[in-house]
Parts: sequence; structure tokens; C-alpha cells
Amino acid sequence: MATTRHTVLGIMSGSSLDGIDLAVCEFSLSSGDPRPIAEWSITAATTDPYPPEWKERLQSSDSLSGRELWRLHSDLGRYVGDRAAAFLKKHEVYPLLAGYHGHTVFHEPGAGFSVQLGDGAQLAARVGLPVVTELRSADVAAGGQGAPLAPVADHHLFPDHSLFLNLGGIANFSVRQAEGTFTAGDVSGCCQILDRLAQLNGAPYDAGGKLARSGTFLPELAANIDALPYHARPYPKSLSNQWVVETLWPLLRDHPTPVTDRLATFTRWLASRIAKDLREVSGGNAGADLLITGGGAHNKYLLECIREGAPELNFAPTEDKMTADFKEAALVALCALFRREGISNSLASATGAAADTVNGALYAA
Repeated sequence: MATTRHTVLGIMSGSSLDGIDLAVCEFSLSSGDPRPIAEWSITAATTDPYPPEWKERLQSSDSLSGRELWRLHSDLGRYVGDRAAAFLKKHEVYPLLAGYHGHTVFHEPGAGFSVQLGDGAQLAARVGLPVVTELRSADVAAGGQGAPLAPVADHHLFPDHSLFLNLGGIANFSVRQAEGTFTAGDVSGCCQILDRLAQLNGAPYDAGGKLARSGTFLPELAANIDALPYHARPYPKSLSNQWVVETLWPLLRDHPTPVTDRLATFTRWLASRIAKDLREVSGGNAGADLLITGGGAHNKYLLECIREGAPELNFAPTEDKMTADFKEAALVALCALFRREGISNSLASATGAAADTVNGALYAA
């Protein structure tokens, strides 16, 4: 069975708007193998922070007119392409392909669409590489949620683990079931909410969860959060940034209590919800290893609260810090490679689609 090596650039722009994650990944691909990734690694990675003006443009993207939205789509493709080209030049690495997730502005799979900004053609022209974008549309067309994508990486890159939790702008998890399928979905808002609350207190984010740790838990506020209908829906399910900003955030933004108390309440509520949902979906899975990644993995207080809610789980250390911080960028690189090779890059068992699908639009350099 032939094995080939592929160098792919993965580009991820998450909902917390910290910046653009760029990761150059090496994949050994065994053609025709049901588990085609023999080996893989991240050889160079960075987070390129968004300037304030870009953060503002992306935060207001869902209120733009059609003309201005498409202008932003084009501008973002050029901007990301320039930043990616500068990154590759600095590290002197030369991938043959790039994948870009794009900035999610609308996610309504029930209505048949999920929209990510960032023109792949403009990006390809600037970075000088073929680029794969639009990584959710085929799954949505097949009746799926278009999310989460993470189980693709969980299945192919982390075969020794069965439970996965990503604490990004939105918290999501996936569970490898005994038959090899995945149950997955978005739990609720995460770093988007934690960062916004910390910013009300004059900090960019709640470093280590110290602000939340100093606050008081408010049961009534926690009950109001838990009562939002989305939280009672069964998995698989997925969230849009709009829901987080328009439905969840106002409950916390407008509550007339100290910011530290709101942070404490949301952190503890989220941890208990994650623990509850993981227990139910995994069937207890006593002693299972839980691999935690994403920016929220650095929030010690949040992790302590999750551990309290699910003491039967083992927190598995990630292989290295680069893997923990750039797993999503590696996922995008993997999805781009699979798109080019015609391999399924969305799992129906995780998204609810009728079948596994090959997702992505491929733009030549």
C-alpha cells in the first residue's frame, strides 16, 4: 500500500476572534487504507492576532448589507492570504496545499446553509497555493448540521483517545462509541462569553479563571442559562455565533450583579453542563481519558470545575502544547487534504447527515 507525504497549511479563525491560527502540518497518507493517516505532525504554527479594526469588522458582519458583506468576504480572503504568505516566508516552509475554515457569519443548517467569510480565490492568489474552503456545505446538503468538524481529526489523528473536548469560542465535544462511530455536538458558548465578561472588567480574558474563582455563584442566573431551549436538545446539535451573541450573551451582559459573580456563575454552569452531557453521551465511560484542547484549556478554574462534575474521567495530557493550541488548524489542514484526495471529511454519525460527505471548494493558485 503506497504511502505519500503531504505538507499542508491549515488556517483557522475561531469565533472568539483571538486571531488567525496558522499551522503547517505533515501527513503520511496511505492510499486505500480505511485509516489513511499513518503519521502526522505540526512543524510550524502561530496565532496572528486580529488588529482592532478587523475584530470590529468581523463582529459586525451579520448586520451588513449584501454588498458590504461580500466586500468583507473578498477583503478577508486577501488579508488572510497576505498573513499566511508572511508566515510561510518567515518559517521558510513550502506546503503544496492550504485549507481555510473562514469566519462563520451565519450558521442555519435547518434552513440549509452555513456561511463562512473569506474568499478562497483571493486567498489562493495572495498565498500562491491551491486553497480549500467551504468545509461544511456538502454535509448540510446531506441533511447534517455541518458541525462539528472536530470528529474528523479525533478519528484520524487521535486513535488512542475516546473522549474529546474543545474549549474554544464555543464548547464542543465528541465521543468515540464502541462501534467506532462518533456522537458529537456543541454544548454552549464558551470563550466568547468568558472573554466578553472579562472585558467588562477591563481584562482581555479571564487568565487562568482567576476572576471567576473570586466571584460568587448565582443559582438563579445559572437556572436561567440552563433553561434556554437549545441546552435541552439532543445530540448531534450545533450552535451559531448569532445564538451565542443574541440569546446567551444578553442574559449575562444585562444581569445586575458584579462581573466576577457572573463569571463564576457561567464558568461553573458551563463546567457542570459539559460534565452532565459527556456522562450521558458516553454512558459513564468510567476511567476514560478526556483529551482537552482549545484556548479554554488554559483556564485552570474551568478545568477544576469540570473535574468536580465528572470525577470518573481522566484528563489526558495533550501530546504537546502545539497540538493543544493548534488542533483546529490541523483539522482544517486534514480536511483540505482529504478534499483533494476525495476522502470523506465530515462524519455523518457526528453531524446527523444521511451519509459521510466530501466537503470543500478547491481554488487553484
